[in-house]
Amino acid sequence: MIPTVHKCEPAYSVLERLGGKGPVSAHLGLDRSTLSRWCSERPGGTGGMIPQQHWPKLLSMARRYDIRIKLADLAGMRG
Repeated sequence: MIPTVHKCEPAYSVLERLGGKGPVSAHLGLDRSTLSRWCSERPGGTGGMIPQQHWPKLLSMARRYDIRIKLADLAGMRG
């Protein structure tokens, strides 16, 4: 396994809580490299932002595995 180098938030924490890039990429039907870009700084990555189009499936995956993830977690809002 290749260690994660880029750890921009909130993407990094969300992916880790859901089991890592492998399970999440399989659930979303995306390449792992796409998820790596979510954890990478701009301009090559999203700066930790998770594209909103994937939020419903990520929340569904969290419910399926009884993992507490909320919209605020996906948006990077701490409170």
